[in-house]
Amino acid sequence: MKLFVTFHSVSSALMLEAAAKERGLSCAVIPVPRNLSSSCGYAAEIAPSAFSETSASGGASASDEAESAGGLEAAASLAGLLNELCVEWDAVYRRNDGGAYDLMARAE
Repeated sequence: MKLFVTFHSVSSALMLEAAAKERGLSCAVIPVPRNLSSSCGYAAEIAPSAFSETSASGGASASDEAESAGGLEAAASLAGLLNELCVEWDAVYRRNDGGAYDLMARAE
């Protein structure tokens, strides 16, 4: 499972990438997946395990509920980081095992 953040501008995507790397988090700026929408055409891809022990400790026997809860915790932590950094973001999505994208958080 991965988290994806969409942005209104390329500079916001690059700002998150730099801040994440300073904090030792794995973050890559990528073209926005076709299923998602973004004004600037770029998204950031981040592993939720960087934000949540629940998603990191799941393993093959973890239930869907535990994984979902871990994803929500990770998305909330990521949204908090984006707001702390004053990065203008649009939404946080999670790509599920079926390849679909679930909306996890939206900027206010």
